[in-house]
Amino acid sequence: MAEGRTTLEGYIRFLLRNRVIVLLLITLVTGVFAYGVYSLKIATDFFALYPPKHPYIQLYKEYRKMFGSANVLVCAVEVKEGDIYNLDTMGKIDRITQGLLETEGCNATQVISLTHPKLKNVNVTSWGIQIRPVMWPQFPQDDADLERIKTAVYANEGIRGFYVSPDDKAASIFAGFWEEGVNPIKLYERMMELKDAETDENTNIYFTGYPGLYAYIYDLRVQVYTVLAATMILMVILLGWYFRTWQGVVLPVLSALISAIWGLGFASFMGFPLDPLVMVVPLIITARALSHSVQTMARYHEEIIEHGVDQKEKAILRSYGELVTPATLSIVTDGLGVLLISIATIPIMRNLGIFCSFWIVSMFVSVPTLNPILLSFVRAPKPGRIAHETQGRFYKALAGLLVKPSEGKSRWAVAVLIVVVLVVGGRYSLNLKVGDTEAGAALLFPDHPYNESFRYFNRTFVGATQLVIIAEGKEKGAIKNYESLQVMEDFQRFMETDGGAGGTLTFTNMIKRIYRMFHEGHPKWEMIPETVEHLGQIGFLIASNTSPGEMDRWVDYSWTNGTITCFYKNYNNELIHNCIAKAQEFIDENPTEKIRFRLAGGLLGILAAVNEEVEWSYWASLIAVFVVVFFLCVLTFRSITAGLILIIPLAISQVLSEAFMLWKGIDLNINSLPVAAIAVGIGIDYGIYLLARISEVYETTGSYAQSNRKAVETTGKAIIFTATTLIAGVVFWAFIDLKFQAEMGLLLGLLMFLNMVNALVFIPSLVTIFRPGFVTARNV
Repeated sequence: MAEGRTTLEGYIRFLLRNRVIVLLLITLVTGVFAYGVYSLKIATDFFALYPPKHPYIQLYKEYRKMFGSANVLVCAVEVKEGDIYNLDTMGKIDRITQGLLETEGCNATQVISLTHPKLKNVNVTSWGIQIRPVMWPQFPQDDADLERIKTAVYANEGIRGFYVSPDDKAASIFAGFWEEGVNPIKLYERMMELKDAETDENTNIYFTGYPGLYAYIYDLRVQVYTVLAATMILMVILLGWYFRTWQGVVLPVLSALISAIWGLGFASFMGFPLDPLVMVVPLIITARALSHSVQTMARYHEEIIEHGVDQKEKAILRSYGELVTPATLSIVTDGLGVLLISIATIPIMRNLGIFCSFWIVSMFVSVPTLNPILLSFVRAPKPGRIAHETQGRFYKALAGLLVKPSEGKSRWAVAVLIVVVLVVGGRYSLNLKVGDTEAGAALLFPDHPYNESFRYFNRTFVGATQLVIIAEGKEKGAIKNYESLQVMEDFQRFMETDGGAGGTLTFTNMIKRIYRMFHEGHPKWEMIPETVEHLGQIGFLIASNTSPGEMDRWVDYSWTNGTITCFYKNYNNELIHNCIAKAQEFIDENPTEKIRFRLAGGLLGILAAVNEEVEWSYWASLIAVFVVVFFLCVLTFRSITAGLILIIPLAISQVLSEAFMLWKGIDLNINSLPVAAIAVGIGIDYGIYLLARISEVYETTGSYAQSNRKAVETTGKAIIFTATTLIAGVVFWAFIDLKFQAEMGLLLGLLMFLNMVNALVFIPSLVTIFRPGFVTARNV
């Protein structure tokens, strides 16, 4: 071990001999990355949320230009007294429709409402069968026009329940937005502008739908930045309280700042935008940088107290020489662990894994490389100023309490507790569900306007969320066939009865209405015509009475591909799974000659793809992280026992955090997965530093009990400080209006607490149980 220590101290000596050159190089590289930070984008790339290789996403991208975006904003105009058939309400519906059409990123062909020309009325007149907008021939001017509109609404299937509520007290407006074009900030401004302008004593305006969700989230971005800044400030204050020297504050903060510049600059150069929903991730990584710096500074202060100010260089060499190995191991395991998140095919997770891994690895430069150089330039603190770090009756009593379970027969009780927690907690945590447990509830609180609007819309209409099933023709004109149209209608009815849809729409709704007009409007003829001639006549009528693109949401211009749109009142994980399963069941049991049904478009199809990928990615990355951490620990300490000692407390923290998520109803989704995965590494940092300290102290004591106690009293104190610092900072997150960030703050605080307690209690106990050879080997 003396040879290894000499090698590590040689690295520190090299840094001190060439400190000016190394410092200039670090400054130069930091300046380059700082330039990148300046151009870093804080934005949501919606396509980065979709797994591109999933068949549902490939289907969506193939047909989105034809059938529209899955990113649909929904608005409801409600009257408190009377019904919507009055001039004032019609004007409000029309102005909101026009306002959304003029919003950046809106897909104009996907906007539809009662006053929009795309909503059709099929009727028979002295001039023959006509397909005209419901508003035809003019926007209502008097009661007679209003009555005409009401008659059209009642006469045409697919309007009431979808665009007008069954009680006539509300109307809906649908507007699709392109993922690559929507600006959530501008959309929020437009939503609020329309809501403020059109709300009065008799009218309520509601906005919901996926674009609206992100618009509301972006409105809370200032709160997120404020809380993040307040957390950082509190960390700095606590650093001052703990070290009580300017070096103890400046060096950890500088280390965290340099790592942040490198990490964020790297993200900018790679073209990775920073999503506002993962802003808690910088907090986690910053906490790691502070943790590494606090550990090294605390150890440096120990050496100063023991050998005096005159031995500054010796203190630097000994403290950083001893900690280079555990620091490097912690940083490498953290970095590789986070990099393994990128095994997911979802771009945002892959990008996050890559740039966060680089950010973490950069800590090797900002902490064990830069800190000894900076300390060499400044005067060492007087022992009297820092003596409090190794004194204090309260902490010594606490350390004794934490070490107590590792002594005597108590360690076997700890072993039983570990087994019970892993078995019982592990089985319970398997019930953790992927995806939102309730629409919008994962990100915003239940009383938020978005969730209130979502609940209102689903009480009033057939549903705000769409599942789109593609009927893909095997030949040109495949939809212009009785069997094809009939099976589409059968599929439509099946999804309404067995598939749980609140309502469905297909091209058959209009075809049946037109065919009924062939027979003077008699209700018994509202059916799909069986002959090619009749279907051809209907096709001619539609083509000659509609503008290009007006029917794209139902069928393409050649009648080769069509859609079945199912409306649902929620999009929780259970509903998504069930509706997709039912749709697949119908497809399997109803093979067709001319068309094939393909799943699944619309928001539900996208969320189904994301949920499947998130579930696979979570377990795959979690297993990979544990395997990599285990083998790196084994290689570093040259002991399988060391790997087990470090991995067991980590597994306990993971199991308990998953059980907590399940108990509190915290969803495991695309936003929370990276946070949960990145937070895993916090615990391994604590364990590595503590185990390395136990091994080091054993050299001089030859006693496991004394080594455990000394390690907990010294390294353990720094662990407790870094953990409690972040936990204290998490308090601010409880006051934020963004539920997801509040829950992630709570989860992060819990993980910090669990990792701290598990490291300080279980590692000493496991050391006394296993009596690992690598500890005693240092004493040879």
